[in-house]
Amino acid sequence: MLALVGLLGIVLFIVLLARNKTIMPAAFVIVILLIPLCLGIPLNEISGYITDGIASTATLGIMAAFAILFFTLMNKLGVFDTIVGGITRRIGSHIYPVLLATMLVSICSHLDGQAPSTILVTIPALYPFYKKLRIRPVVLTFILSAVVGIWSFLPWGSVTLTNSVVMGLDVLDIWQELLPVLLCMTGILSLVLLGTAYTEKKRIAAGLNDKTAYGSMFQSSGEELPARARRLLPFNTVLTVAVLILLFLNVVNTAVVFMAGYTVAVLVNYRTIKEQMAHFSEHASTALMICLAMVLGGVFGNVLNDSGVLNAMITALVSVFPQSWSRYLLTIFGTLSYPLGCFLGLTAYSFGVTPVINGVAANFGFSALQSVCALAPGYSMSIMACPIMPSTHLMLGAAGIDLKTHFRYSGWRLLMLALAFLAVTILLGNVPL
Repeated sequence: MLALVGLLGIVLFIVLLARNKTIMPAAFVIVILLIPLCLGIPLNEISGYITDGIASTATLGIMAAFAILFFTLMNKLGVFDTIVGGITRRIGSHIYPVLLATMLVSICSHLDGQAPSTILVTIPALYPFYKKLRIRPVVLTFILSAVVGIWSFLPWGSVTLTNSVVMGLDVLDIWQELLPVLLCMTGILSLVLLGTAYTEKKRIAAGLNDKTAYGSMFQSSGEELPARARRLLPFNTVLTVAVLILLFLNVVNTAVVFMAGYTVAVLVNYRTIKEQMAHFSEHASTALMICLAMVLGGVFGNVLNDSGVLNAMITALVSVFPQSWSRYLLTIFGTLSYPLGCFLGLTAYSFGVTPVINGVAANFGFSALQSVCALAPGYSMSIMACPIMPSTHLMLGAAGIDLKTHFRYSGWRLLMLALAFLAVTILLGNVPL
């Protein structure tokens, strides 16, 4: 009974998100309340589950909110534009340097951990080069999708944050475990782009790209930074570097670093309360939504755990999973995580499917960190190929291509990268085989 109620609750959660029936916080609250009520659990106990869940994830939610506010502010003040401009000025007129620059700019612009900012920086900066050299825009969206898939494992990235909540791990433990893998995958992607450049060169020579339509909804505005922002650019750059160093050294709590960094940045760059509120209001909705996702995700997991539902689902799945396959459990589910991610989306997969698989894996002796290393790469690579993710449609609109064209070109390539991602985690010992 417990397992069935839990399964139906997770399916309801996935359906509410996949069919856009309600906003994410409301979907969480519905299943958080509905599952224990269906089991006849008293309201005072449900209240305890919820408050315990909030207490366990409040710090992470605050960290996520301040990280978004800090990096969006630094992006607006031109800190990342300096890096992007330095890269694009050195591109030249050859195809491979354009593709490599796309990868590097995407990585730099993804430092805030948010796909929309990556899209809004990378596509306007690089699109003119694709049009000039007659490179298909779908190549641009593939590279951007791959970079988001690889580098969403930053300590404040969406994949790391959700796994931290679901698995009960510190974000820096996940980051430090996977950093060598991310560097390897970046190297693999740069090699893949060599083949892509060769293919595009042949297509251009044969005239196959002559009829390619170029219709980006964004063009570089060419707007200069305000005088105060230009004057404070060195300070803001040093502040950003200092924040990154403190994060990587792990000498201060991550939430404290971002709280202090954002406070210093906003006080130095905006002198009046009106200016400070204008910036805060511009980005508060995004920060709040992600903060709520972290906190409510933790509450959801705590309700499933304390009510006995998660344990019942794990027991049911363990009973039907062949014992002889237990050694390959993480490899099997890791292989399936890309198609499941494309179908379910990041939030539904992370909070609905991952806890169950992790529980089953724990029964066979795998650690939570090993589960992350096996499961997360696949659905991380699916983020920009998932049709129910808003960032996917923003990217396609920015590049002027449709979902069918993008998925036909990028879908199987991202799958191959997801499998390579999993293979690297196995080879480096992150996932036992």
